[in-house]
Amino acid sequence: MVPLFPGTAILEGVVHGRRTAEADGNAPDGTGQEVAMNQRTPTWAPPAPDARPMADGPAPPTVRDAELCWGQRYHWLRYQQAAPADRHDAHIVVGCPVPEGVTPTGLRTVLDYLVRRHEGLRTVIDPYARPRPRQLVQPPRPLTLHTASTEADGTPTPAEVVAGLTERPFSMAAEWPIRVCAVTTGGMPRRLVVVLHHLAFDDWGLALFQREFDELIDALTSRRRARLQPVARQPADLAGAEAALGPAGREATLEHWRTLVPRLPSDTFGARRTPVAAGPAAHSATLTSPELLGAVREIAGRLRVWPSAVHLAAYAVATVAWTGETTVTHRWLASHREGARMDVLTCMFSPTLIRVELTGDPGFAEVTARVAEQLRLAQRHAHAPWDEVAELVAREGFRRGRPLRVTSEVNFLSSPAQRCGSRRDRLVRGAEPAAWARSGTDTYFRVRELSDGVALGLDARTEVMDAEAVEAFLRGCVRLLTAHAQDPGQDLRLSGAAELFGFAPAPAPAPARLGADLVRPAAIASVLRAHPAIAAAEVTVRDGRLEARVTARAPVDEPELRRTVLDAAAEVPGVSRPDRFTITGAADETDDSGAPTAEPSSVAAREALLRAVGGVNGLSTVDAEASYTAAGGRLLCGARVRAELRALGWSGLEPTELAGVRPLATLAARLRPVDPVDPVDPVDPVDPVDPVDSGARERTEVRSRAPL
Repeated sequence: MVPLFPGTAILEGVVHGRRTAEADGNAPDGTGQEVAMNQRTPTWAPPAPDARPMADGPAPPTVRDAELCWGQRYHWLRYQQAAPADRHDAHIVVGCPVPEGVTPTGLRTVLDYLVRRHEGLRTVIDPYARPRPRQLVQPPRPLTLHTASTEADGTPTPAEVVAGLTERPFSMAAEWPIRVCAVTTGGMPRRLVVVLHHLAFDDWGLALFQREFDELIDALTSRRRARLQPVARQPADLAGAEAALGPAGREATLEHWRTLVPRLPSDTFGARRTPVAAGPAAHSATLTSPELLGAVREIAGRLRVWPSAVHLAAYAVATVAWTGETTVTHRWLASHREGARMDVLTCMFSPTLIRVELTGDPGFAEVTARVAEQLRLAQRHAHAPWDEVAELVAREGFRRGRPLRVTSEVNFLSSPAQRCGSRRDRLVRGAEPAAWARSGTDTYFRVRELSDGVALGLDARTEVMDAEAVEAFLRGCVRLLTAHAQDPGQDLRLSGAAELFGFAPAPAPAPARLGADLVRPAAIASVLRAHPAIAAAEVTVRDGRLEARVTARAPVDEPELRRTVLDAAAEVPGVSRPDRFTITGAADETDDSGAPTAEPSSVAAREALLRAVGGVNGLSTVDAEASYTAAGGRLLCGARVRAELRALGWSGLEPTELAGVRPLATLAARLRPVDPVDPVDPVDPVDPVDPVDSGARERTEVRSRAPL
């Protein structure tokens, strides 16, 4: 079973296959080690009938439910925050060859058994559960098996059917995270295409799924009992174990991250980030090197670290060379693989924040040692509720007055069954990853170990790296690693290693340094001058503080200027809220009587948003001048907040805004009255019943330091 499009996402268009028979046999409960697989003499009774509801019918039954696992929360939030047209980037497509002799009925038997065995494959999400979304495990039922014939019989082609299955977002509240299609010739399946939501599987889980699928198919064709390991824990079991830790245990898992987040720089790419109005939104390239596999293993053995640490050391050196910053941060996607929780087949991972300090011009051996230590530290603290880690990052960004962009991702993958098939290095530019570019991630660096080489891949948004820099990044990593493998005495210092990459210098003017962060005072002054009440503005960094001196031509107060800058900071590189404002001119009159009166619609929108935020999150007071998370809002409750807003007659709140730095007052100004013809988000496709009781709305006090 080999990924057709590794790392890509897929959607579903409803293409009905020719379903001629239900799965046969009497499926066991999924926990045993041996399963009878005999096509001609079935030992299973038909599984439970399809319980999916009709258009407005009753909801299917639930056999158990639980809160979302801490890892599931990452995928749930990321899926919500993507635009519906881009959500296919969170789907995984795999193609599974089907041996001769396997009938459609036999294939259904295998698929239905896997669904019965693994609860995660028959789980939906209730986005409106209180106090947070919950996973609902539904009873087993036959999985819909779409079919596509390779013959010219007038039916949709396999390519059309598969494209349909991969190009529509999953309806997480109603649809299982798996879709399947049998590609047939002469009515017999020759290939199975599986579309999976990332909430259910990742690359690691697919390897386990592959072994089970292959074993079941082999048992089917050889008419023997399949031998499978028992399922130790289901996702709901893991969620129960996490919930059993209680508030004190959960807080203990966050202690490390509460210390780390304030030490993160706001933007590692601050000196390079440049908005691009036209052209590709992102670039992608993959460099395959047969020499790199042995080179990295030689270095790892010499330095007594894992190969992944060596690759990440090269990544850190490349990042320093490109950005000029000696603090490297990223989200590590492989930190859970040594954990006991990996015996859960379905996808339970979430990223772990990594911060590597490379001051002092260290040699490559020391860089590798520092990286390895940070990886060990991250693995030790990896098991934590991702949504709460993300809230720590969001609140810290609001405190500083600028987004905390820890938005680069690094992954390490092992594919020993795949070959690079090349005797020399080969670099291939990929198609523009347009959907990925809109996800908010700056870069995605991945290392894939093959049986005879290593493939390094890099996706980068154009505003942080152009196509030439992407190629230079990958080639430089190979040069750096092969140089240290060929000469064991080689230990290039950071400054010398940077020369191997040949990056062009960063554009002028350089940003100003504010503590560990980079800011652009001229850009901030430009934002202030664009305000209609401001005649002139000057912004400087003085004594570790960002100060703004403005001359007003009309009455304006400091909260209004803070909102203006924070609104721009969410999108304009280098913009940050000043720590101090000095207002002269017309703004010397600071009483509210001089401020413009808000339109009735804006007053109503703000009242609705604050009451929705307070009611959903159980807050007695809500500060309109704070961001959503700074006001006490929980990211997992975003779907309920949006639903409550819709019930109050307002729309236009984007899920990504809830993790941003814009104050609630600014978000309210972006709302619009609900249009009945607006499409409903397929992630939460139904309006909840009484999302927030009226009593909760009345108990929420609206706090605003600025006039409504």
